[in-house]
This record gives sequence, structure tokens and C-alpha cells, in this order.
Amino acid sequence: MRKLPILKSLHLFEAVSEFPSFSKAADGLNMTTGAVSYQMRTLEDWFGKRLFVRHSAGVRLTSDGDQLKRRCESAFTMLEKGCYELRRCDAGRSVVVGCSATFLSHSLLPRIGGFRQAHSDIEFVFKTDADLNSVAVGALDVLFVCGVLKQPLPVDEVHVSNEMIGPVCAPAALDAMKGSVDILSIPLLHESLKLDAWNEWAKATAICLRGSRDIVFDSFSLAIEAAKGGLGAAISPEVLVRSNLEKGELVAPFGFTPVNRSIYMLVSEHAQTIVAVKEFRRWAMAEILGRA
Repeated sequence: MRKLPILKSLHLFEAVSEFPSFSKAADGLNMTTGAVSYQMRTLEDWFGKRLFVRHSAGVRLTSDGDQLKRRCESAFTMLEKGCYELRRCDAGRSVVVGCSATFLSHSLLPRIGGFRQAHSDIEFVFKTDADLNSVAVGALDVLFVCGVLKQPLPVDEVHVSNEMIGPVCAPAALDAMKGSVDILSIPLLHESLKLDAWNEWAKATAICLRGSRDIVFDSFSLAIEAAKGGLGAAISPEVLVRSNLEKGELVAPFGFTPVNRSIYMLVSEHAQTIVAVKEFRRWAMAEILGRA
């Protein structure tokens, strides 16, 4: 029998070490401050040394605490990876895909029907709350991420496509636009979380948007629906409106302009040899990333 501290205490220590104080850790972990403090004190008693320095503003790790944190991170990552590998070893022809809800609803789901017709035996599990660690430990087979990612990435197999953005509107709105400056003749539709998207496009295309009429929506989906309904023009990454353009629901009067972001498709190490994942990866590179 291994003589170790209670595993739950070590797991809690790793989480608590990310916070500047026990009270903030308690709030973030849905515990009481007293419970967090007691668990950390018990762990310190087991080691016979301080893991935290308590000060007026909160806590910080001692050198011993920092060493324990690194070892916990390494051990728990290895354990988590092993558990997911065991869980997936008899999963059959299934693919676990992680991405944002917006990417799933506007990019993957509108196009994946064709893949399913050709590969009806492959099942999918979609997760919209995944992160880079999820693909590193094997909780995901494939992860799509949009943005700028710091190197190095947690997996070896990464496929990248430059993100392109541009205005989209209903076909009827084209009558009011003869050139790019005419974009100001209709309202500009914004997503509340990305209010700078129009300015980003304007900067990339050297167009002035002063005097524009702006309408803000809570989500990308609502902004796109408003554009389809003729309420104005929305700014969008090309990958999210490709199906709308193909169906004729939207048009991109000025095309799409590259910006300083990328679309990444990361494939976990354990999934790289799975036939179903290989087939999905090949399809996604052509249909989603635009790379045959």
C-alpha cells in the first residue's frame, strides 16, 4: 500500500495554488474559506513544512510548495492521460471533437452531413467547453481553436489556416453597394463580444467607417440572422458563413481579407492512428480549413 497524502488533498492543492488567496480559491471552488485553509494546513502537517506563505494580501507558494505544484501537475496530467487512453481503447469508430459553440453551429454542423453520408458508421461526440489541456491528455481526439496561440502547442499534429474576415449581407442589400465605401449605406451589425471586428476589417482594407449606423447583438448567431433578414451587414470569418454563402442566404460583396489570427486543428497523440479520426481529419482539412 502506497503511503501518500490523501489524493483529494493533492488535487485540491493544485487547484488552490492558482489563486492569490484562500478566500478567492474558496469562491472559485465553491468551498468555504475555512475548509480550504484546513485542507492546506493538513497537507502541510503531512509534509512537515510550509507550502504557502501567508501574508496580508493573501498567500503565495513557498519554494517547497512550488516544487510540489510542478510534481502534482506532471503526475495528474500523466494519470489523466492514462485514464482517457484506457477509456478510448474500445471506443470503436467514434470521434470526440472540441470547439466553441459558435464554430460548431456555424462551421461544423452545416457541413458535416456530407461526411456522415459517406461515413455513416462513424459517431461523433462534440464538446464546447474543451481547452488545450483536453486534447493534450486525450480527452479529445480533435480540437478546433480560433485566435493566436502561444507556442509550443501541447500536441505534435497541428494544422493551421489563416483566418479571413469580411462583411456579409442579404443579396437584396447589394443594390445599395457599388463599392466598398458604400458599406456605410446600411447599418453595421455587431456581436457584443467582438465590437472591434468592424474596425479590424476597416484597418485591414483601409476603409473609414466614421458615421456608420451600428446595431449590437448579444451573439454572433443573432447578428448573422439579422444580416440574412436584410437588417444590415455583419462582419464574419469566412469559415463561419461558408454554408450561408453557398445556399445564397448571404453574399460577401467585398470578399474576405486575411487578419492576424489563425484557425487551428489539433489532433491528440493517441488519436493520430485511429482510422475514424484520420478520415475526419482529412475531410476537415479540405472542407473546414480549405486545405486539400
